[in-house]
Amino acid sequence: MKKLLTALILISSCLSHAQDISIKTRASEVFKDNKKNTTLLFSESDGQGGFITVREFRSGLMQLPKGYYIDHFDADLKYLKEKELEIDNSQIQGLMVQNGSIYILESQVDKKPGLYNFNVLESPLDSFNFQKRTLFSFDESDLKKHFDIGLAVIFVYSGFNQNVIDAFGEVTFSANKNFFGINFDIKDKESQRQRLFVYDKEFNLVFEKEFIRDVKSRLFRYENIDIDDETGAVYLLGKVFKSASTKKKGMANYHFELHKLTADDQKDVSFEPDENFIGSLFTVRGKHSISCAGFYSEKNDSRYKGVVRFNLNPKTLEVTTESYMPFSDAFLEDKYGKVKDKELKDLHFRSAFITEDEDIVLNAEEYQLRVHSHMTNSGTVTSTTHHFNDIVSVKMSADGELLWARNINKKQSTASNPIDYLSFSSTVIGDDTYIFINCSDRIRSLSNDRIEFRQSKAKNSNLYAIKIDKEGNYTFENILSHKDSEVAYYVKQGIHTSLDGKEMVFIGSRKSKKQFLKINI
Repeated sequence: MKKLLTALILISSCLSHAQDISIKTRASEVFKDNKKNTTLLFSESDGQGGFITVREFRSGLMQLPKGYYIDHFDADLKYLKEKELEIDNSQIQGLMVQNGSIYILESQVDKKPGLYNFNVLESPLDSFNFQKRTLFSFDESDLKKHFDIGLAVIFVYSGFNQNVIDAFGEVTFSANKNFFGINFDIKDKESQRQRLFVYDKEFNLVFEKEFIRDVKSRLFRYENIDIDDETGAVYLLGKVFKSASTKKKGMANYHFELHKLTADDQKDVSFEPDENFIGSLFTVRGKHSISCAGFYSEKNDSRYKGVVRFNLNPKTLEVTTESYMPFSDAFLEDKYGKVKDKELKDLHFRSAFITEDEDIVLNAEEYQLRVHSHMTNSGTVTSTTHHFNDIVSVKMSADGELLWARNINKKQSTASNPIDYLSFSSTVIGDDTYIFINCSDRIRSLSNDRIEFRQSKAKNSNLYAIKIDKEGNYTFENILSHKDSEVAYYVKQGIHTSLDGKEMVFIGSRKSKKQFLKINI
């Protein structure tokens, strides 16, 4: 009787959250690659209801990148064509589709003359006959290389938060892809130096500029870049340390800076609060504003008490509003079952969205990389485990009010490659936030009518959609059962194929089998 009562409580709890949230899914035919390990890098609408994807494939003991698949699917997810590109000291950095043509942005090192080339590979959509042209070149010795680029890729796929590849020809598009910027870390013993190129969508150079900050490069951490969709202006966010240590006398030993760069001007603003630690900050660009939002703490820089938002004048970078908002009681009850005076730790930012009303949604995850060592007869054996736990989603109004904050209880972990079916992807449509996760259909009941999404083996994993409405209420739905799919979908690799966020594409995999899934909201 007690077991029956527990089961009924669990069913009641789940039903109170679960409902139809109007999401349509459509899958391609299952296909097989010659290469087993692939990663979805980019995807974009072809303008006719279909989409183009760029996937990287890896092989060898170290699982290093060896080449790329370029695929084209129509509106019904029927395979149209594929092109395989080999890696020749090169890396694909971006994808554009416009006016019936596909453009692949590629960085390449030409070893013999010692040049770094940035290329555009162009082809009509109906032929995949790519022609290469070089946008610009400079001396390869100018680039700052912390360590070999191949090793850097290993760190990326191992889940390390690093900045080596980010400044090695990183491409950032403006909101509607009217402009794109290319960013490089440049050698300089005395200063932090970054070289930036901004082009319009017709591949005309808007401006080239070097950003120089008068601190040692090891004391500056580049965070992210945002490109203005109307002017091509660059907003560069950085984290500046006072010394090599992250803390000094128990205090955070760094601050954040935002720099606006144009062809003729540079403006700067610094965020150095007296009473709070800003642990993380991100730029979020609206139609008529720019904001910096993130997570803050009252006690130290590795735990989080709530969210922070700075609104700035996009022309002058003057701070117009500033607000620190502690997590709500509803959020704390989500997480702990009751209100507790406790700060979160190990939050890793995953995505940021801004609505038509300039509200901001931040999504993060409690992620930990744990290293385990134990002795054997052969010596010390070290292993790592990646933990992808609770999802944190918050929404802030344009004037800095915390509209809602929700904690989605989740437990997932793996000792293998973390670029798989764990973690989550998200999108925002109007006032609603959508989060996509893989989990078991055995949802765990927690105290105080709470639930927890649990991990299952990939072959038994269901694709769930969680919807948070404008009031902060959340519901969920199993939108694809493992019984109806031959593959597990890599939710961490979800890519938007429409600017309005209503359409996303996931790739699924099981050994050599692959399949694409399109989601329409």
